[in-house]
Amino acid sequence: MDDSRTPKTTQEKLAIFRACFSGLTHVYGTYNPLTGQVRQVKEPVTDQVILRHLKGIQPYGVYLLVEDRTRALAVDFDQEDLTPPMEFLAAAKNHGLATYIERSKSKGYHVWMFFEEAGVLAAKARRVALHILHQIGMPGTEVFPKQDRLGGPDSYGNFINAPLFGALVPRGRTVFVAEANPSEPCPDQWELLASVQRVSESLLDAILASLEEPRVRRTPPRQEPSSGAQANPGTFGLPPCARRMLTEGVSEGQRVACFHLALQLRKAGLPQDIAIASLRAWALKNRPNGNRRIITPEEIAGQTRSAYGRTYRGCGCEAPPVMPFCDPLCPLRRHG
Repeated sequence: MDDSRTPKTTQEKLAIFRACFSGLTHVYGTYNPLTGQVRQVKEPVTDQVILRHLKGIQPYGVYLLVEDRTRALAVDFDQEDLTPPMEFLAAAKNHGLATYIERSKSKGYHVWMFFEEAGVLAAKARRVALHILHQIGMPGTEVFPKQDRLGGPDSYGNFINAPLFGALVPRGRTVFVAEANPSEPCPDQWELLASVQRVSESLLDAILASLEEPRVRRTPPRQEPSSGAQANPGTFGLPPCARRMLTEGVSEGQRVACFHLALQLRKAGLPQDIAIASLRAWALKNRPNGNRRIITPEEIAGQTRSAYGRTYRGCGCEAPPVMPFCDPLCPLRRHG
């Protein structure tokens, strides 16, 4: 029997939860599940507080910032669209950072990053997260903790609602999504949290040091037109047609469209596994004509493997499923 699938006891769950979602110990946030009214509770964060949260009795909100350090960071995407959190996850992975997507309580997603047991300087963690948000074209997105340090004895910062609120878990809310299929909850929430990859402060230092290098050293090499270098920095830096297809879904030629998108995701630098996960989320937006079925996860994986399996110079601009999404001003189109 695989011990990793052994059900966790209550005490094990409490230990896992506290290891991931800890902060100030003398105050926490909550809200009324019926009215949504938010309030602060100036009481110790006991095991009973956590258990009431996990059982769906009273939500628990964690104040992540302790003086100037934090053991976790969360980015709050408030749209019901998986593309932005997937962009963040992919960009973070390119920096060597592990992140985890949680579907939030009412709308949107949180992307969590967990740090070593002693925590890290919040200023460093926030700066790296804000840099990634700038990379993906979403600089205004909220990051928790919202401050670099607490300002005084009566300062608490801002709380964020913790995952796994028992009343919402059965509805697929406040749960972490599956890595291979982010449109679905991870089948074992506790095993995921027990095995999260923690980010060290030294890795944050290395990333921040790389951002301080002279601009001349960070100038990217010249790329072929199909790299999408002229495109909007959001949506993985893709050309306009691919951005529209990812955002709107398609109604014709799903497999050809999937191959084209996988090709563009590869040229944008995404790892193959992240591309497959992104395209599985994209497939849910497709509305095939003629009552045809939506492309399956297996077909998506096959098309993606083909796109990643060899080098293709073309951009697919003349493919029938792509042409309706073309932008006449797209630099790729001008290059034929």
